[in-house]
Amino acid sequence: MNSSTSWRPSEIIIHSQVRDDPATIFFLQQSPDVPVKYIDSGISTAVVAASEILAGCGSGMLDKVIAGKRVVFIAPATQAVDQFTMPDDRMLCPHFDRLKLASNGCFYQCDWCYLKLTYRANQPYITIRVQHDEIKRQIQKRLRESALPIMFNSGELADSLSLEHLTGAMRAFIPFFGQSGNGYLFLLTKSDNVDCILDLPHNGHSIVTWSMNNEDVSRKYEIGAPSFERRIEAAYKVQQAGYPLRVRIDPVVPFDGWQSAYAGTVARIFQKIAPDRITLGTLRFEEGFYKMRRSIFTTGRELPQMMKKIMPMFEPMIIRGSKKPKVGKYSYTEDKRVEIFDFMIREIRKHSGCTIALCKESANVWNQLGMDLSQCRCVCQYDHADMRR
Repeated sequence: MNSSTSWRPSEIIIHSQVRDDPATIFFLQQSPDVPVKYIDSGISTAVVAASEILAGCGSGMLDKVIAGKRVVFIAPATQAVDQFTMPDDRMLCPHFDRLKLASNGCFYQCDWCYLKLTYRANQPYITIRVQHDEIKRQIQKRLRESALPIMFNSGELADSLSLEHLTGAMRAFIPFFGQSGNGYLFLLTKSDNVDCILDLPHNGHSIVTWSMNNEDVSRKYEIGAPSFERRIEAAYKVQQAGYPLRVRIDPVVPFDGWQSAYAGTVARIFQKIAPDRITLGTLRFEEGFYKMRRSIFTTGRELPQMMKKIMPMFEPMIIRGSKKPKVGKYSYTEDKRVEIFDFMIREIRKHSGCTIALCKESANVWNQLGMDLSQCRCVCQYDHADMRR
């Protein structure tokens, strides 16, 4: 058993409505020595109140973030499918459908993960949704509503594969999408937990994307996640099994000597695998995340110190969609982002003609780089561009 399949929670809380669900039973069979509690409510306050681990952790934000990763709540399949539209009108992002098999669904402690802000206070625990047959009905209903193929993103609120040894979710949904006609499953992961999906009949309808970064960056700031090399090896296995393969390099971090380091990262990717798309991104923070940067990073002072060093390069991006403008995200200045993206694109082009896109970027940055936004093909899209401006 490797480290990716050895992780178990320290506490399991189960909604009584799903105690006999096959996926619940499977999860418990994989976690035979973990304490279990049953509750009759799915509201977050009830889950937190039932958790001895959350009750016993410290009062600090980081205490909750770390403790919550040890607690799993197994929940009904309520609203497991919904649609995402980027709320910030200056940062363009494809509209996409989310498949919420899990929320806060990852046991890694990556320092820049926005889920820390999203779930930090009321729902710091990992939520796993079962009732797979009901989720499939929700997917089929959504497919009937659309004349176009739909990609369902399972990696927006979770790592799509890190918990697979406990949930069996991809073993249920990859074959389902393989027979779905116009439905496609998008997996986003840092995990190397792939052996269990290699022989599944995917029919090209499950697209697996790895989030990759420079080895030093991964080791320092993506705590608990498999190394860059382990991700590369896992991606190679999946591509050999015939799955469409994509890569996301996000965030690109401009530390001292970043150009030569990331040139090596890009070269290593193409030595081993051949992704058909790559999406690039830079560090960006919600306003609340930025304000709490000293209290929720697992690496202690290291990332806050790095941020302090690069803060002169950051500026707020303003949301103008409401009556009163407010800060949306903190990001590098536009000039710095263009510099980073220009370098990365040139490095990728030394090895491949694959499609390149930018994650949650402005039209102006796309234009400065000579990229045609109308032809955007992000890793999380099927083939048609659906950009909300």
